[in-house]
Amino acid sequence: MTKRLIATCLLSIGLILTGCSKDTAKPAANETPTTPSTTTTTAPAKSNQPMEMNIATDQDPVGFDPHKVPAASSLRIYSLIYDTLTRLDADLNIIPSLATKWTVSPDGKTVTFDLQKGVKFHNGREMTSADVKFSFDRILDAKTAALAKSYFTSVEAIETPDPYQVVFKLKNIDSALIANVTSIYTAIVPKEVADLNKEMVGTGPFKIGAIEAGQSVTLTKNPNYFVKDMPKADTIKFRVMKDEAERLAAVRTGKVDLTTVSADSAKLLEKTKGVTIQDYQTMEYGYLGINTTKKPFDDVRVRQALSYAVDRSEIVKTVWKDQGQVTGPISPVQKAYALNASDLPKKDIDKAKQLLKDAGYEKGFETVIQTASTYPDMIESAQVIQQQLKAIGINAKIEQLEWAKYIETWKSKEMTLLIGRNTAGTDPDRSLRFFFSTSGGANVWNYSNKDFDALTQKALETNDLEQRKKLYVDAQKMLINDSPNLFLASPKYFYAVSERLDGFVPNAASEAYAIMKTAIKNK
Repeated sequence: MTKRLIATCLLSIGLILTGCSKDTAKPAANETPTTPSTTTTTAPAKSNQPMEMNIATDQDPVGFDPHKVPAASSLRIYSLIYDTLTRLDADLNIIPSLATKWTVSPDGKTVTFDLQKGVKFHNGREMTSADVKFSFDRILDAKTAALAKSYFTSVEAIETPDPYQVVFKLKNIDSALIANVTSIYTAIVPKEVADLNKEMVGTGPFKIGAIEAGQSVTLTKNPNYFVKDMPKADTIKFRVMKDEAERLAAVRTGKVDLTTVSADSAKLLEKTKGVTIQDYQTMEYGYLGINTTKKPFDDVRVRQALSYAVDRSEIVKTVWKDQGQVTGPISPVQKAYALNASDLPKKDIDKAKQLLKDAGYEKGFETVIQTASTYPDMIESAQVIQQQLKAIGINAKIEQLEWAKYIETWKSKEMTLLIGRNTAGTDPDRSLRFFFSTSGGANVWNYSNKDFDALTQKALETNDLEQRKKLYVDAQKMLINDSPNLFLASPKYFYAVSERLDGFVPNAASEAYAIMKTAIKNK
């Protein structure tokens, strides 16, 4: 099978999550490569000292169930504990993982995955097709409330003809299926584990170790990991440091080896001895989410007025220090599908005022913008929007929520206006259906448009690349018009990297993929 280049970004965040200059290849119907990529970096000289990597994280995890917990602080940890059937490499190619290959029937309605043999869960039991079926049955069960349920509306049945083969029977062609099973939200879990928040048992490169609430989470190397020579580190300790100044001091003094930093902090660290700055164009984007069922935002004219009042370029300049791009519903990294700049909303105060007048709000109104208290970019975005909305008579109060409360609010579908970040995903289908279809797993905005649902379903059912492009462009324009979200900016992200680390190369596909390939130099 020809490698498929995905023009899209997890996570996970989730919220975490290198640009891609080529169009996504048309999904192939034949076999994939039969072995996972085992490209490795040269390991440093052996030492009797365990190789521990210390990573600063800005939030405590809020759960570890990969099927249900979207928080970035959790996702970056459980992404190292679990595996998926397929994965993305650093260049966004789909490569084998727990599946060694996959085949698609001529009619496109049967997808067969051949599994690795001898892969062990962390509890020592071999993973089989029964675990894969259990995992996807769990995702598809409405009682689970799984994030990825809406990815798989095409799935009619899952069969296990033998312990190392899984067959997905589909109701219709699903051009996004192979890409969607790269998502960590589709992690393969053991069928006997009842509570994944209490027992984190995966097949991944690391096993769960000690958890100190509010302090740290420690992971230990899986010595039986099925990918040759991976992972490099013996131990990873995620240290909770909510304040960026603390994270900067920690990387300067060597207390931590890796941390994300803001563009401003990256400049401050450029000349710091023993620290290098690495960046990449993320597939994430910031947004202002709007509850489409709460007055006055149940009126599309009011949502459109907000859209015309907001100057996205100012957010790029002020919040991201010009280290980002204005975006639509699909990240600019996904060049095959992203909207042209000419199709994105432009600031037009007169038009915004007229829309408010037509909707009966000529004098404006008061509202609340909620955001997470620990993320400076989200707070700053809220502040910029707060000032811009004053020009059309809207007075917005900003409410900063601590992280667990923020996630609870996001999931509740009861917010009014909420600043957040999305990861575009591994296929345009995830960028659109997942977040905005009526039954979308992350549609917390109560947005429902039957025409949008029909467009994205039609795109899902075609393997014709040019037709998919047109359908997804039309769907994005529909979202711009309906404005359930105001799509703001897709930033570059920066890492401060200790000289102790060997081989860390950040990428838009997966932080976990970069971490497991990173070795630690002897002191």
